[in-house]
Amino acid sequence: MANRPFSASDPASRDLRRPARHLLRSLIGKTLAFFVEREDDNLTRVREHLMDLLDARPSPVRAQNLRSARQLLHKQADVFNRAFQAALQTSMDEEMRAVLPEAPASAVANDTSADPLDGMTLSLIDVCEVERILLVDRVAQRFTAHYDASVSALTQRLGVLLGRDVAALSSNPFRPEVFVRAFLLAWENSGLDKQATEDLMLSLDPLHSIDLTPLYADLNAMLTHAGIAAQPARRVIKSEGAGSSYLPLSPASAHAHLQGGEMRSGLGDLEPERARSAWDALAPAGRSIASHARQFLQRLGLASSSGQNDSGAGEGADWTPADGHETRTYLASADPEFMGYLGDLQAGAQAESAERILPGQHPGDRNVLRQMRDRDEVRRAPELDRGTVDALAEVFDFVFADQAIPVQMKFVIGRLQIPVLKAAMIDRDFFLSADHPARRLVDTLAQASIAWAPEKGESDPLYVRIENTVQRVLTEFEDDLALFSELLAEFTEFLFETEQQAQGRIEPAVDHERVGESFEQALAHADEVIHARIAALPSELPLAPFLAPFLTTQWREVLARAWLNVQASAAPWDSAVTSMDQLIWSTQPKTRIEERRQLVALLPELVRRLNAGLDAIEWVGEPRATFTRRLIATHMMAIRMTQAASVDSMSAALEASAGKEAMNELEQRRSGQLAGSVDDFDAMAQSFTRGLWFDFMLDEHTQHRCLLSWVSPMRTRLLFTNRDGFDAFVRSEREVAALLRHGRLHVIDQQPIVSRALDRIMSEGERKQVA
Repeated sequence: MANRPFSASDPASRDLRRPARHLLRSLIGKTLAFFVEREDDNLTRVREHLMDLLDARPSPVRAQNLRSARQLLHKQADVFNRAFQAALQTSMDEEMRAVLPEAPASAVANDTSADPLDGMTLSLIDVCEVERILLVDRVAQRFTAHYDASVSALTQRLGVLLGRDVAALSSNPFRPEVFVRAFLLAWENSGLDKQATEDLMLSLDPLHSIDLTPLYADLNAMLTHAGIAAQPARRVIKSEGAGSSYLPLSPASAHAHLQGGEMRSGLGDLEPERARSAWDALAPAGRSIASHARQFLQRLGLASSSGQNDSGAGEGADWTPADGHETRTYLASADPEFMGYLGDLQAGAQAESAERILPGQHPGDRNVLRQMRDRDEVRRAPELDRGTVDALAEVFDFVFADQAIPVQMKFVIGRLQIPVLKAAMIDRDFFLSADHPARRLVDTLAQASIAWAPEKGESDPLYVRIENTVQRVLTEFEDDLALFSELLAEFTEFLFETEQQAQGRIEPAVDHERVGESFEQALAHADEVIHARIAALPSELPLAPFLAPFLTTQWREVLARAWLNVQASAAPWDSAVTSMDQLIWSTQPKTRIEERRQLVALLPELVRRLNAGLDAIEWVGEPRATFTRRLIATHMMAIRMTQAASVDSMSAALEASAGKEAMNELEQRRSGQLAGSVDDFDAMAQSFTRGLWFDFMLDEHTQHRCLLSWVSPMRTRLLFTNRDGFDAFVRSEREVAALLRHGRLHVIDQQPIVSRALDRIMSEGERKQVA
């Protein structure tokens, strides 16, 4: 008789579910204990791996993300570990509810024919959530493949325990994906560096994390001891109609996808041995991008729907569906005669590289690609080669028109026109693939050039490195595209070293601002606590007016300092809050003898704690002495009087006015903390991440190019510097929004320049067609 999955509506299932639930709870407890015992070792391994990745000299932005993640996992290890345990507990409880539902409404979770990650549900999922799912899926595949034997055995035993005919990995609450997701949730819930999330998650690797083999061995042993054996004969990963999580492509399947050349899509390359994702349904989006690119090529004359050129040879690019997939026929090789002509032009460009730029000369005047269109050598070239010249001429027109690139740099980068044209003809993927070696070098040089300031002069290291890179292309490139990759690697290493030096220079400022932000957050928390205490006072016992300025100013700082260290020790915070409560009570009228006796007993310790707190914030001088005298007088009056005093004096009026002003300031601070986004400029400022470049108008006549070098964890501080880490200044997110609103701060578009050029060409072509 076949096993039946548990049903919430089936009484027999409910009876059988009890031992299964008890056993699953034991397994979850074992898992939680396993991670608690190894939490420090796990973070140590992750941090060491992050350092190894930094030693490999990644891109500047990725290096900064990895460095930030490493530092935070060290400084905030306790915070992260607590968040991880909470996230893991929550995730495993959700998994348990899915496999052992309590109510009929949950029964759909047991239907193995409906994968919750099926691509058809995309319309119901937020874009950010899609990205998170994809990220977890990508990382989890490594761990699933690494622990495949242990996880498979555990999945089979759990299938028997749950009464499943089909042992599905998605029904295994202990699969690596659950642990990876908990790690992501812990990082997000800890309020650490949001921008570093993706690079941190992608750094996770089974070889550089704690070994899960002992955990899976223990879980399998517990099930075996309970009499649960793995199903011996079959292993089903994917049921019909379901999206599989980790099913490798077979060689035949890989061949079907790659026949006629490598298939490219907007989702990246799919290697034959790489596990398929549950998001394969996203592939049509990548094919639509390819279709957009094909239309562009056809408009330029680079391809035709028939794949025939003027001579009838199959020279164009032809993309046609085959068995539901698109395969590509490779384009014809470049015309040798035309390539020889380009080689002569390149040799001439070497000699011209020493020419000086004339005053008032425009870089567009040196668009040799556009100027050579009417030459006989170009007219005799095949249609495909002529189309490549036209397309690349438009790309370099866009480069020359880009206002972010300094004029001198445009002339330097413009010398690459002929060698890049040769590279685009050798490998026709230049317009289709952002990974084309020559295209990547052009993109990187153009991006780096915006950091160069003309006042630095041509002896500036960045200018020299870019010029030397271009010169090496002119002198060394013939037909080997590997030269572009080699030069890109060397240039990227130079950028990395420069960024490392700048990072070292800004570290003191970053540490200072990080401490400042933490203190501001602590002050905001103190404001909320003070407000809550005052608001809770009964109307017949209001706050003594002279206490309001003291509590909202001096004692606010005492509370904030205690809150900064509350995770290390809660005693100072508890003492500061208790002292505030007792201080408020001590100034209220004491009409009963028991209250007066209690006040007399309380005062010595209260005064000691008040003085210790005020000494810590260094509040000295006449203001403190005045407050102390007023407090003593209030206490003496409370001890001696049998009824509330009648206060009607000039000093009382002044105290009332000062108290009201202090409360108004408290409310203004609180309303400022709670205020949300006002307009699109606020939303834009909230989206900024480090690594962005801006033009900042200091005044009507002075413009300063600056780099967003650091964003504080709570985004209350944005640190801007120049390329070298100097000329630092800090603005809040709201101040940045105000600068944007008044046109004093402009974001520089930093998308790859070739892609932007192609997008512009396409949009212009579409407008012409509409017209």
